[in-house]
Amino acid sequence: MRAAFIPGLLLLAACPERPPARDEVALERYAEAEHLFEQGRYAEAAPHYEFCVSARDRFKDAYYRLAYCQESLGQEGKAVSTLERLLRVDREDEYALKHLWRLYVHRGFTAQALDA
Repeated sequence: MRAAFIPGLLLLAACPERPPARDEVALERYAEAEHLFEQGRYAEAAPHYEFCVSARDRFKDAYYRLAYCQESLGQEGKAVSTLERLLRVDREDEYALKHLWRLYVHRGFTAQALDA
């Protein structure tokens, strides 16, 4: 029995280490994005948040932070798109609705603001 066990160990040892799952990478990148966000480095944080929402579409905090980064960088159109993507995941998210309404009003999109 011991002889059969040793080749199995050799086979396991010879296997390359599995790459981390996309979900695990998203959590690591979220932590990095949070660190950058806290420092006000929004341009550097945004790609990490974007990865998070593409890997985990129900990761609401990543959407919020991504939209904030985009708005802070003067990319209001992208922030609107980000919040609209979140509303496709959860169409009753109050935070997204409030901020989307505010962005619509700021951009002069009255009809969209009323819909929101």
